Amino acid sequence: MRQDRIIIADDHPVFRDGLARLIQRHEPEAKIDQAATVEEALALGGAGTPPSTFILDLLFSTENLETYLPELRRRFSRASIIVVSMIDEIEVARRVMGSGADGFICKSLPPHEIVAAVAAVRNGDAVLQLEASGKPVTESDEALGGLTQRQVEVLHLLSRGLSNKEIGLELEISPFTARVHVSAVLKALGVTTRSAAAAKAIACGLN
Repeated sequence: MRQDRIIIADDHPVFRDGLARLIQRHEPEAKIDQAATVEEALALGGAGTPPSTFILDLLFSTENLETYLPELRRRFSRASIIVVSMIDEIEVARRVMGSGADGFICKSLPPHEIVAAVAAVRNGDAVLQLEASGKPVTESDEALGGLTQRQVEVLHLLSRGLSNKEIGLELEISPFTARVHVSAVLKALGVTTRSAAAAKAIACGLN
């Protein structure tokens, strides 16, 4: 069985060591390597067991992680890439996520929320969390926020396993109209199957 490997890169050793200890307590089976620069992180990633997760500071004294994100994503396509930063600007966070990061977490969060956000990304969610809220903002949450009320109703019924015909009966619409709504929901959530949409709905508590 391949060992789970996490690489943490930050040019502030106190924060880096503290984060490594925090993650290690919650991921005792993982091997955690540390780097002081992005170049070191890339070198570590290319040596030995491929890492499952990168946790990287956004700004280094001589480097800006954003310029490396496309290369990281290309070279380590299966790894989760999590960016941590003291910057709490939503525009910056969204830009970083759009460049290939799976998560953006503010360093000022309480330790337990950092751990929860890291775990959510490692479990497959895209997480953007800038302030303490008790719950990471996931890709699913944002997608649901973009649905119409009718689409939310359709997704709720879809998550219960109803067919287009059954959804139509529940909402008093035709099966064709139900199918149109289901297609729109799948597109909005960025998934291609009903089961994947149902999984996102359940993850957001919509069931």
